[in-house]
Amino acid sequence: MSHSVLCGDFAHYQDPDEEWSVDGFRTAEAAAEYARRFVRDQIEGLRGEYASPDALRDAYLSFGEYAIAPGFDLQAWLAHCIANPAARKADTDYQALDPSA
Repeated sequence: MSHSVLCGDFAHYQDPDEEWSVDGFRTAEAAAEYARRFVRDQIEGLRGEYASPDALRDAYLSFGEYAIAPGFDLQAWLAHCIANPAARKADTDYQALDPSA
């Protein structure tokens, strides 16, 4: 069985033309880790432009890209990422986990 991550753009939330699937993860945990890194990369990309945690959260939810995976709690992870900036490149390197790469 293979697992997938559904990704999209909050500016066009749930618009099927603006969503894509990353398929082929061997486990649900691998898909969730991809989603975690994907979202953290989005947060870190916005962090320099938005100083306050509330502004960063609002910016992400307005024009960031989301990831949905089995067992992945986006809201809890978003709060964690905002409170704890990425410490290493691997924290945001979702491309390294892409099964199609």
